[in-house]
Amino acid sequence: MARMRFTRFILMAAVLTVTVPTGMVVARPADPAATDRGIGESPTKPDSRISLKLDPQVQVMLKQTMREHLEAIEMIVSALAREDYKTASVVAHEELGFLKHHQVMQRERGVSFPKRYQDLAMAHHQAAEALADIIPTREMKPILQKLDLTLKACLDCHRAFKL
Repeated sequence: MARMRFTRFILMAAVLTVTVPTGMVVARPADPAATDRGIGESPTKPDSRISLKLDPQVQVMLKQTMREHLEAIEMIVSALAREDYKTASVVAHEELGFLKHHQVMQRERGVSFPKRYQDLAMAHHQAAEALADIIPTREMKPILQKLDLTLKACLDCHRAFKL
């Protein structure tokens, strides 16, 4: 019982880390460009990420996709906190896995992305599929490890590219 409470605590902490409730005051760095840097990076370090140089309409679509991914992560963590493993697995597969990849490709038809971006996108979808596959085991340690890999795949892309 104590392990279950601890697991719920960890999952809810993850949800709070991923989502920022409306109305919450968020500290803004004095240097607006600092938002382009990772935690612990020097404010004087130039932003070395590659610009995707997308048309404004394509930027809107890409931002929509990223928001959908973030919402899916929140839904997965929330479902895991409720011990609703079926929902968590379905969301991981349908909203982050290859099914979502194919839907996004239809939406972004004709847009050319660099090969490195495409490779990172595939790594993200592969990590999400691995997460979807492990969730039905109900073993929290491997589930959290796969969730971690999925989030790292997101971060790898955000660290490499900017709009």
